[in-house]
Amino acid sequence: MKTFDVVAVGSGTVDLIFRVPRLPGNDDKVIGKKVAELIGGTVANSACVMGKLGLRVTSLSTAGDDYYAQAIIDDFHRNGVDTRFILRKPGVAANMAIIFLDDSGEKALVYAPNDETETCMVQAPQAIDCSRLVYMMPGQLDKFRTLARYAREKNTKVVIDVESHIKNSQQNIKEMLSLSDVAIFNKEGFRTSLQQEPDAEVLRSLVEEHDLDALVVTCGGEGVIACDRKGVATHPGYNVSVIDTTGAGDTFNGAFIYCYLNNRELNDALSFASAAAAINISHVGARGKLSTVDDVNKFKEQYQ
Repeated sequence: MKTFDVVAVGSGTVDLIFRVPRLPGNDDKVIGKKVAELIGGTVANSACVMGKLGLRVTSLSTAGDDYYAQAIIDDFHRNGVDTRFILRKPGVAANMAIIFLDDSGEKALVYAPNDETETCMVQAPQAIDCSRLVYMMPGQLDKFRTLARYAREKNTKVVIDVESHIKNSQQNIKEMLSLSDVAIFNKEGFRTSLQQEPDAEVLRSLVEEHDLDALVVTCGGEGVIACDRKGVATHPGYNVSVIDTTGAGDTFNGAFIYCYLNNRELNDALSFASAAAAINISHVGARGKLSTVDDVNKFKEQYQ
């Protein structure tokens, strides 16, 4: 039996959150108010979601030795994420994100990564060896290729998150998919990478072509569409009062992976993951309200 259910490849981030009356445009200025300084990070958020849901999760990442680094590690611990594979490197600055929230709860985000590689490749084989699944963004193709191929050798499943900012995703998407078991896109990431709309026939074709266990496309307020080996499923999402959409996709992804590892049917997985995301966007911050399984089930009961 492997020690961990998931190794999540990606460092934590410090999120500076500002409330503004509207999102600023080019050569524009708005007067806002600082709401919070919180811990985030795309894959790191999903790791915390999975930890809160009860999966055995470890982080494969890099952190510095300052106050922010310790805050990132402490938040992992609070959410049940193991940190033995986090490489502490003196002088490394934390990844930073500035998040602007308008009155509707929609966001604009500026991300400032540090110059360090986020993954300690020396520790990666050990982390993958002892995990059932590796979860990552395939932003650095060489690194992704190395980790995914090694995972295949060790019978470790590979789940990727593909967003629109990933460099050269259009040129490399077929290789990314061929090295993955599950691919999760947001709608813009799907359009950018595949130059197609995420409809049922397109998803079926991709699942078959790349022998995927599942392919999922989140579409914001329009819900989610997904396909596995059994067929296509959709979910419209839940109608809730939106406070902050930061981390909605990360929450969905973490909850979907929980369902995937527990062999839940696709329809049920989409409903569960959508509920977890709906709960979180009713609070401030990417980890504003990370739910337990009981929290999600109680929320879903309100809509039955």
